[in-house]
Amino acid sequence: MGCPKTIDNDLAGTHYTFGFWSAVQLASNSMDNLTTTARSHQRVFIVEVMGRDAGFLTIYSGISAGADIILIPETPFDLERDVIDVLKKRANAGYKYHMIACSEGAYPEKNSLKNHFKTITQETIDKLPKDTFGNPVLPALNISQILVKELNLRDDLKEEFQKGGVDFECRSVVLGHTMRAGTPTSFDRILGLRFGLAAMKLVLNEDFGNMVSLQGNKIKTFSLEEGAKKKYIQPDNDKMELRDLLVKVRYLSKQ
Repeated sequence: MGCPKTIDNDLAGTHYTFGFWSAVQLASNSMDNLTTTARSHQRVFIVEVMGRDAGFLTIYSGISAGADIILIPETPFDLERDVIDVLKKRANAGYKYHMIACSEGAYPEKNSLKNHFKTITQETIDKLPKDTFGNPVLPALNISQILVKELNLRDDLKEEFQKGGVDFECRSVVLGHTMRAGTPTSFDRILGLRFGLAAMKLVLNEDFGNMVSLQGNKIKTFSLEEGAKKKYIQPDNDKMELRDLLVKVRYLSKQ
């Protein structure tokens, strides 16, 4: 019998897991707080959010907190196009602080890794520890810190900032396991109770091999085998569209 509990929200058998929205709120609040510092000190903050394989936490909290760049595992990024160019355009538009939300499992496209990175190479990734399936454990790369090092090496970026009277300064913040702590939202408290009630009914009915699931606003049952499979953000998801549109809006104009 199963209850879908993970803050990553990456289980196929449910629309939302309990714990997800609490973690999203915590990450969103953290980025809101860091934005105050970023604004007052005119800094670039790279906030690393949990999510090794799936970017649900990063994209939801990033959009909620108004992050200027959002990097997730499902869409490998081009350092020049998705980070450097966006920061230059924002600086030219008059923005003096910038917030980047980055999944711990975000990683660069192969061509970008080869042509744009100076502190890591493909060999760096190949030498990472492997998971049980033989894939490199990307969180061990510490991508937020790698990005800080890469941005600090870009004199062209620093010059662009100086044109607007800003001395370039970039910091990374890793939220890590703090996202698993704190006060749960009312939604998650009630969802956990609903899941528990539904699971006990399955036990009493000896209806084993299933997990309880949230489908829309109703509690349903789902095959445990199918429900435990991995879920990822799909390219046609409206959150992906929102992410891309909000990035463009923020560097095209400044209110």
